[in-house]
Amino acid sequence: MKYTRQEYVRFLCTELEAQEKSYEQIVKTKATVLKDNGEVFVGMFQRINEAGFAVFKVRNSENMPRKNSFWSAVYLNGEMGKFRNWGDLSWNKLREDYQRDFSDCLCAWISKSEDSAFCLVGIKNLTIEFTELLEQGKTIIAFGPKDPPLQYLLNLIQIVKDGQCQETKLILDFDECDNQWNPRKIGAKENLVSLLLNGHSKEKSVVVQGPPGTGKTTRMAQLAAKLLRENKSVLVTALTNQALIELAKKDNLQEFIENRKVSKTSLTIDEKREQPNLQEIKENKCNASSGYLSLATFYLSSGWAVDVANVPFDYVIMDEASQALLPMIAASMKLGKRVILIGDQKQLPPIVLTNEDTINRFGWSDIIKGFQSICSYFDFSSFMLSDTYRMTARGAECTGAFYNNELRSVSVSQEFVTSIADLNPKGGAIVREMEMRVGDKNPQNAFDYIFCLTKRILQENSKAEIAVLSKFRETTRQLQKYFTLRWDGKDYPDNIKIDTVDRVQGLTVHFCFFLIPNSSIRYSLESELFNVATSRAMNNTIIVLPSTLYKEIIPEEVKNYLLKAKQGDRVFVGSQPKVISSGDVHVKVIDKIDLSRFETPRQKAVKSNTKQNIYIIDTNVFVNCPDIISKIDGKYMVVVSAKVIDELDKLKIKLNATERQNVEKALRTINRAMDKRNIKMELSDVELLPNDFNKKSPDNYILTVALKYKNENPILLTSDNGLQVKAKGLGIATISLKDFLKR
Repeated sequence: MKYTRQEYVRFLCTELEAQEKSYEQIVKTKATVLKDNGEVFVGMFQRINEAGFAVFKVRNSENMPRKNSFWSAVYLNGEMGKFRNWGDLSWNKLREDYQRDFSDCLCAWISKSEDSAFCLVGIKNLTIEFTELLEQGKTIIAFGPKDPPLQYLLNLIQIVKDGQCQETKLILDFDECDNQWNPRKIGAKENLVSLLLNGHSKEKSVVVQGPPGTGKTTRMAQLAAKLLRENKSVLVTALTNQALIELAKKDNLQEFIENRKVSKTSLTIDEKREQPNLQEIKENKCNASSGYLSLATFYLSSGWAVDVANVPFDYVIMDEASQALLPMIAASMKLGKRVILIGDQKQLPPIVLTNEDTINRFGWSDIIKGFQSICSYFDFSSFMLSDTYRMTARGAECTGAFYNNELRSVSVSQEFVTSIADLNPKGGAIVREMEMRVGDKNPQNAFDYIFCLTKRILQENSKAEIAVLSKFRETTRQLQKYFTLRWDGKDYPDNIKIDTVDRVQGLTVHFCFFLIPNSSIRYSLESELFNVATSRAMNNTIIVLPSTLYKEIIPEEVKNYLLKAKQGDRVFVGSQPKVISSGDVHVKVIDKIDLSRFETPRQKAVKSNTKQNIYIIDTNVFVNCPDIISKIDGKYMVVVSAKVIDELDKLKIKLNATERQNVEKALRTINRAMDKRNIKMELSDVELLPNDFNKKSPDNYILTVALKYKNENPILLTSDNGLQVKAKGLGIATISLKDFLKR
């Protein structure tokens, strides 16, 4: 047995604690700081529009919310509606003392306002009571972080603690073994439904792997419809509401929806408006009934598994199974006499907050990646959908790097017509390399390129659906703001979707941009995330990445994808290739060669000694030597961390008279130097820190600034021994003030 029940409980409790701590850390922070960071925003209520959305006016200077992001809308009493009155109150304290009412909600859209200083934000899913409060006047509402789904983890803890349940033992008490994953390949013309219901009807569980665009949802709808005609009780459970709604839209289920035989948990007004005959599951309680289909999220179906004494459904179909923890897969065994798991272990696993080092230390990866564990250690009958309807042959060849090169295109369109030189009419991926500043999650040149190419695509085909994706929420938020403020008209059109990769699994578009900023690159290159990001498009995936990316450690599958993408890539940075002419001789510049890729180790070693010196100065140095900048050779760049300036500003009221004078002199010196020489202020990026480092430490904030310049020759000027040790451990040169002044 690989894991004892105590080990399952330990992981789930650790994850529960991590989620509670993360949320607590946010809500105990000053509300004004959260507002500055974009984790809280304020808006003035304008109206309820014809679609039922509450419309708010928000300043352009604010960190605007991401589209399709979840929030808690908070109505604060009296003058506390104005953020300038919040003072030092934490978000938690602000809600405890001044909250009149609140409602969970979703940011549906952002558009321009007639007042150029503001944008309009559309909010949906507000409660009726909260909406009635809004309509009493021009109310200012604060929007903050939504509560985490802790009950899901609590349900799973109860599931794993029950050692007597025979259904869950099958999954939880497995022995680690080397089960060769070799699923039977199912082509587009093969009848998977018949195979599952006839050839394997007596098996408790069957596994179906569905790579991108292979028709998982359509086949699932066909399967559910067939079972309903046989008068079976069926549950489809998935991580997200969106996955359940996408299933409910499929043609195969419409007759059952019309006959009111399909019901869903937590049915919203918007979903009811879209599917008037879709039924609500009353009080979200288990409602298994012969000939009826129930749709429920993991959050709620895990609760059903806790409560049921007997197996209620004939069939459970788990969609998005690759996003289920292993205990959730065990829970599904309590709910269905037969369980069909549909997922893809090559796409995104569940998102957890537990520290990566902790996961590795206790060996919890197989608990987290439940579907992958099923594929690796269990001998259930297994199938792989091997034909993609979404991608062209070139696109399938690239994405096939993640599937042992066994993915085949059956798309009816293998080419598309375009006059845009930056696109490839044969489909597939295009790689765009750009200069990007280290640590910058919002590279303006990349934003400009994506924006301009998007406009050109829509000028050629106004109905083309386009996705712009990034790993980082900060990048996505700024991209949404960039598009909103620059697009002609009030907002960019609905056929442009800008979001993080983890929110688009299952999405299909014509064109997809994947922006990889030059910040914490390894996270953007994780195989599962990269696969999801680069497999959304029917036509082209345009990967915009830093030109230095190839110096990173790249996972083998991602490396193979990029190599395939570069084959037959006929396009160029910019819009057209440059032609240099002299008389009758014409030279077309089609690309640039990075000569550093051909350097010998000796050449690289010599080159590393000739990099530019960049001095990063710690706070203690300015306190003891306020004119330190003047002592650094003017040919060298000086970088001052924003945290250092913030600390100096605070020290003005804490130090003795002499030290206070030094601090004031240091600030004056920095101010003057920024106008006269090569000096700049740099923001920190805690994502550059190793997991073991405290991401709240001021010293570590300063350390991340040095890490941003690691490709040059950063020198950290500090007399702090602890900071010196950490810097040296990360390969950053250091020098104390005493040693520097001796030189």
